[in-house]
Amino acid sequence: MFVIECTGRKPKDAIDSGLMQLGKTLTEVEVEILDPGGLFRKAKVRITVPDEENGTETKPSPASSAAPKQEREQKQEPKKPPQKTERNTTQPPQHREQQPHREQPRKEQPGKETTDAERPNEEGREPRHFSPVTEEVQKKAVNFVTALVNKMDVEAKISSEVEEGELHIILDSEGSTLIGYHGEVLDAIEYFVNFVANREPDKYYHIFVDCNGYRAKRKESLIALAHKMAAKCLKIRHKVVLEPMNSNERKIIHSALAGNDQIITKSEGQDPNRHIVILCKKR
Repeated sequence: MFVIECTGRKPKDAIDSGLMQLGKTLTEVEVEILDPGGLFRKAKVRITVPDEENGTETKPSPASSAAPKQEREQKQEPKKPPQKTERNTTQPPQHREQQPHREQPRKEQPGKETTDAERPNEEGREPRHFSPVTEEVQKKAVNFVTALVNKMDVEAKISSEVEEGELHIILDSEGSTLIGYHGEVLDAIEYFVNFVANREPDKYYHIFVDCNGYRAKRKESLIALAHKMAAKCLKIRHKVVLEPMNSNERKIIHSALAGNDQIITKSEGQDPNRHIVILCKKR
């Protein structure tokens, strides 16, 4: 009698593994399931080969035990010869072509805001200048803002006027829904209406949007904030970083502190996280 124990993911897998090792069929052996297995454990079975008629033990033949090994060797793919490494054709440093000199970006002067229109571009094009707002552009912009406010389900009285070639759209509404936190909603409305109006490539119109006099109040608060932070900078003798602002609000801060000869203001970062840093001048 010959006995072996086998394991597998399932009892059937364990039985098949044992039969392959013994070179027997299921009718020629006796199977006892020791452990049916579970989620985190394998199944375990005991396979018994009964004695033959002559009473000698039945052992797995060398041919049968070697069969699985031979099959595995046949299934293995022949190893691929190692690929030849390509020869490095890179020229030595002394023979490399010299790269053209790249012009360094212009540094912004302290205390002065450099707008996108003033920054040189790679194509060398001149900055765009504002075009006088026509009646057609004014009507198109007002109709767009009116439709946008109606979609927001907000009641507002909308008026417009052209001052020095710029279009001013004034919203009169109860509450601060059209203003938002620090004018975020108002800035978004202004951005969208400028985007819609400036579809012509050779003309650029400037449209200003205000609601309930928020722009003037915001300007006063920014000027007060600028002087307060400048005083703090001089007191602690360390730089003061303001919260991110749009270009119009940064210009207000720069202008408010332009006459203070004890500090320097500069803009750092990229939009929409571009902010102002106030520094003390070295004595």
